[in-house]
Amino acid sequence: MPMSDQSSELQRWYVVKTKPRAEREAAAQLLRQKYRVVLPELIQPRKRWEALFPSYLFVQTCDETQSIAPIRSTLGVSQLVRFGTVPATVSHAVVEQAVQVAASLSAREEAVVHGLTAGTPVRLVEGPLKGLEGLVTASAQDRVFVLLEIMGREVTVQAQARALRAA
Repeated sequence: MPMSDQSSELQRWYVVKTKPRAEREAAAQLLRQKYRVVLPELIQPRKRWEALFPSYLFVQTCDETQSIAPIRSTLGVSQLVRFGTVPATVSHAVVEQAVQVAASLSAREEAVVHGLTAGTPVRLVEGPLKGLEGLVTASAQDRVFVLLEIMGREVTVQAQARALRAA
């Protein structure tokens, strides 16, 4: 989703954790509530949609009087990310950079020499996660990003192509 030109350079963005695969739904609901929302997306031809940061998006209030309390009870939202009792925030520059990275990754042609493309089921054969199975979400050169389920949570890890085998 594109960034708003009204974003203040000084105002921080809150980090929101969404329910699994509910990033777009949460973003739409938050927009209806008049929050500014940024969901960096990877858009690639012939591939399924995915978020740059699966299960996360950025939210900013429209003005200093708008409360962040309704965010946590919004459809699709799991919680506001917090450090203790303080909501986690990032600067406008970080959010802008995330959008640029997503656009850059979406524009590139995937140069895959190992055959492990997005959607390929794989098993880790080296390292501390040896034996776990997951799905390739992205790959470039020798780096492969794999979506794993660890302790009931989806986690994306980066692995070397040599540490993976098609499952």
